[in-house]
Amino acid sequence: MSGFIVTKVVAVKIGPEGMTYLGQFQNTTAILTMLSTGAIATGVIKYLAEYKNDSLKKEKIINTAVVIVFCSSLILSLFVMSASGYLSRVAFKKADFWIVYFSFGLLLMAISFNIIFLAILNGLKQIKKFTIINICTSVTGIVFTVIFAYLFGILGVLFSSMSTAVIVFFINIFFLKKLGINWKPNFKSWDKGVLIMFSRFSFMTIVAGFLAPAVQIVVRDKLITDLSMAQAGYWQAVIKISDAYLGFITTILAVYYMPRLSEIQSKSELKNEILKGYKIILPVVGLLAFSIWISRALIVHILYTQEFMPMKPLFAFQLLGDFFKIGSWLLTYVVIAKALTQTYIITEILFTLLYVGLSYFLIAKFQLIGATYAFAITYFLYWITMGIIVKKYIS
Repeated sequence: MSGFIVTKVVAVKIGPEGMTYLGQFQNTTAILTMLSTGAIATGVIKYLAEYKNDSLKKEKIINTAVVIVFCSSLILSLFVMSASGYLSRVAFKKADFWIVYFSFGLLLMAISFNIIFLAILNGLKQIKKFTIINICTSVTGIVFTVIFAYLFGILGVLFSSMSTAVIVFFINIFFLKKLGINWKPNFKSWDKGVLIMFSRFSFMTIVAGFLAPAVQIVVRDKLITDLSMAQAGYWQAVIKISDAYLGFITTILAVYYMPRLSEIQSKSELKNEILKGYKIILPVVGLLAFSIWISRALIVHILYTQEFMPMKPLFAFQLLGDFFKIGSWLLTYVVIAKALTQTYIITEILFTLLYVGLSYFLIAKFQLIGATYAFAITYFLYWITMGIIVKKYIS
């Protein structure tokens, strides 16, 4: 719901071109944030769930994670602040937005700790606290976005997410203190064995965390170059709708499904959990996607403005791709939870290259809608591939 409100504010205040700027900023900062956490968030969730009955091991996991994030975010923070002009030129083709990246670098440590604190709560299955923090993040994000967009336009929208992070940081600390968890880095308490355990997940997360936003940047640049900034904005607008409604599903996958797969040792039990995921989650995705497609004109009118009506034809294959995407992710989480690092990295790289190649070919052939064709085809093939891999693993 907060995502839909923010989308409306952005659409009204800054239009399709502003939507393109927002997409570029979010994709570049996603890569930087992932690196600033040492790419260990998924590992923290997995190992805290796996060692739920071993208090000493859990303490080592948390202490090591906090030290890693402190060191990584400090290094990345200094880099982002010093390279703010360069990052602005990469993302926006001009240095005018250097102050946004400089501010992002200044607050990067708080942003990074928020991510790892939530991973700790998730891994410990403190779902109530996890949910309260996410709700606070959403509500605060709405308030800051509305106020900043009204006062400062596109710059305000870009600044709003960073401002939210500061408030959420203190909320996280409050809950961690209540649980008796030491959130301050203690360089004497990190554990080499835990660091090695995290490294397997870091490789997987770095690959996924870099490739996912990077491919959007590449495709968006192609749309800007071949078509226009506004056309790229229409594509970004339909992606924002996907992100908003799929956020409901991906939260379930992250909060329940991933820790559950991590703690399962029996392969027959693992198979049953996957089947349960398909019986419950996939029909919901299908129903949501179909409902959005039926109501696409009304949704564009409510969430955006009349200026965004040319995006209507993009819904069909984008939503079909969303369905294939969640279908494949139900299997991909098995590969992640069982730390099949090499398999995961190879498939991610291959299908990212396929997506980019298909996007370039289909955009040239079919214009803007070609980007959604490429998305749907890629995830359909990815789903089939992950099915083969997981079936082989279970049997």
